[in-house]
Amino acid sequence: MKRKRALLAAGLAAVCLLTACGQSSKTDSDSSEKKQEGISIALLDASNGNAWRAQMEAEMQEAAEQYKKDGIIKDYTVYSANDDATVQSSQLNQIVTAGKTDVVIINPVSATSLNPAIDKATQAGIKVIGVDSVIAHKEVVTIATDQYKWAEIQAEFLAEKLGGKGDIIIFNAMAGVPASDTREKAFDDVIAKYPDINVLKKVYHGWDEGEAKQLTTTMISTYPNIDGILNQDCSPGIMQGFQESGKDMPKVLTSDGSITYLNMWNDYNLDNPDKAFESIIVANPPGMGVDAIKIAIKLVQGGEFKEDVLTEADGGKAILLEPDPVITNENREEWVEKTKALDESYTFSSVLTDEKIDAMFK
Repeated sequence: MKRKRALLAAGLAAVCLLTACGQSSKTDSDSSEKKQEGISIALLDASNGNAWRAQMEAEMQEAAEQYKKDGIIKDYTVYSANDDATVQSSQLNQIVTAGKTDVVIINPVSATSLNPAIDKATQAGIKVIGVDSVIAHKEVVTIATDQYKWAEIQAEFLAEKLGGKGDIIIFNAMAGVPASDTREKAFDDVIAKYPDINVLKKVYHGWDEGEAKQLTTTMISTYPNIDGILNQDCSPGIMQGFQESGKDMPKVLTSDGSITYLNMWNDYNLDNPDKAFESIIVANPPGMGVDAIKIAIKLVQGGEFKEDVLTEADGGKAILLEPDPVITNENREEWVEKTKALDESYTFSSVLTDEKIDAMFK
């Protein structure tokens, strides 16, 4: 864990942090006061019970601590709702009632259930920013990977490698969570173009490695032939399910940006060249949480988005990030070498440069 934190710190240190001098000059008296006294920010995370969310929170905490030293942030507080929309709504209402917070960054449990609480927050002058999953509210801007494209890349890869035919399982994450629902739609849309690809079963692992492993064991015992698995996350658990069942890997397995999975996939293919399987990693960087902090600071200090920056997505407004990197067997060993010094629990991450953030604003 110490090594991981050091690597996160080093990565963040390499990204120049915003300063008040770099902000828009179009500020009112309130934003000028915020520059002097510092901004109060709260993160409402749907859950921190998986490695991706934990890394997002860690990277945001690192950035917030630096902003505190620079006098830009005064307070930074983190809440977790344990994937309970009612709890998350209550947390936001409590923040509004306390009246001490300038910005709330939300990784939402639901796209719409927070809307009444968000109404109260925006009426109280609090900036609300979404991260990772689009929030369907007219006053909220969400920073997220283009989740539809993220899933579309995976589904097209699987269809190509299977030659447009075969029996597959689809592993989705959590029904009702915006990012999961968007990915599921992309999976369904792509597979619908291939009538000879038969979906044996759609299941939901809730971003839980143990659940993914157990579901895999069940699928193996239920279906004698599985050609491919189209998967949102938790690929290590799926691989463990196959290996512990004594079964060969399917022809194709798709994945998120886990270094644990990258190494498992690489080791399996090197150790079993006659049984090597096709896979693709499409990254969804946790560093978008730091992007949200940077954008929050710009907005509180009076910044205004350029007209072409925001995209209508999933009933809300979003800044959609390109999935990066994308790893296949063609560049797998190259990425193993690039990441060999990183903790295996690390997920591929990146943070937008200050120049890219500044370019979003008038």
